[in-house]
This record gives sequence, C-alpha cells and structure tokens, in this order.
Amino acid sequence: MSKKPREIFLKGCNEIAEVLILHGFKVAQKGQTVSKRPNKDITLQVYFQSSHYNDENSVTIIPHITVYSKAVKTFDIKAYKNEYCTGIVWGKQLCYILGAEYKVWDLAKTNYARTVSEIQKALTDTVLPLFDVFCKSPDEIIEYGITQKLDISLSYFLVFGGKETAEQVFQTKINQCRYKGQYMKLYNTLLNMKEDNIDPKYNEFVGAGEMKMAYLQGLRLR
Repeated sequence: MSKKPREIFLKGCNEIAEVLILHGFKVAQKGQTVSKRPNKDITLQVYFQSSHYNDENSVTIIPHITVYSKAVKTFDIKAYKNEYCTGIVWGKQLCYILGAEYKVWDLAKTNYARTVSEIQKALTDTVLPLFDVFCKSPDEIIEYGITQKLDISLSYFLVFGGKETAEQVFQTKINQCRYKGQYMKLYNTLLNMKEDNIDPKYNEFVGAGEMKMAYLQGLRLR
C-alpha cells in the first residue's frame, strides 16, 4: 500500500532535519519545525511548509528560514501595539536565499531522494553559516547586517543598536527602495498627524506598519 502524501511529506521533513539535528537543533510538529536556541535571546528556525494540493504525484515542500529574538518580540508588542508580534529578526524562503527565483521542491516518487539531498545541502552550505551570524553578539550581528545588506528587522537595530544606528539603517532602506515615492508620501502624511492617531498595526502597503513604528520611535528621514 502506497504512503499518503502527508506521510511522505513528514518523512522528508525528518530526513532533511537530520543535518540540523547534528548541530543541536530539535524537531517539533512531527518534524515540520526544526529549531535551536543558541542563547537566551535568539531562536533559529526552519519550517517546512506543505500544500493542500499535495497528492500521490506531487508532494510540495517549501522551507522557510527564520530568526526570532525574545527582546525584539517584547519591543514589537509595545511598539506595534500588537500582542501577536513574534519577534522576527530576519527570515526568507530558502529559494530566495539561494537565488532570485521562486522555487518549490517536490518529494513525490522519484523526486524524493534528490529533493532531500538538495535541501540538506542548501541548509548545510548556506543556511547554517547564516545562522552562525545570529549566534554572535548583537554588535556583530548589526555590523554583518549592515555590511551584507541582510535586511534585518529595524526593531533589532532599535533594541540593540540605538536610535542613531537605526535611523541610518532606516534612511538607507528608504533611499534604496524601489517604492521610495510611496514611502515618502506616507512619511509626509505622518508628519501632519497626531501620534495618537497613528496605527502601526495597519498596513496600507507592505512596510507601511514598520514606517509608522519607526516614526513613533522618533526616527526621522532627511
């Protein structure tokens, strides 16, 4: 009797996770989540996303790589006025760490062994070295984030780098954004609003909430 897509998916998750377990990671959710806490603040996580469309001919697996901070979570809950903030410092789908194109992997049939091997190699060669960065001191993480343009959460800079550093990162991010005009339009609107009327939980577009949060924290653009 052939295995159900869900069984194949979870089997793949657990086999892929073996290369992370060797480095002290622990599995949860039957292998769908693999995480590690290298210190009291940081949590490193790999989450394997499935698909409702999986069947015997296609078993999709999409690895998500995320770094969380306990201190950032505490800060974000207050700064965004949102109790559901999780404290994300940095995160991407694996495909976007490896390149610019969107990609999903398939565990069905003859694709299984190749997919497991390919994702294991990507985690070992690319993701674990990135995770190592977040095991360092906050100052080292901030320096790496700036020099390598890692797109670390602005909140992390506010918590560990201070207002001046955060403001420089904020300015650079807006200057280099392809939607700078949209951001500046919102920023100019904020200048004419009472702070009590600014809601950082509400996103008119992607990134709007972060800009509102930054403005409420006293960061200003030139």
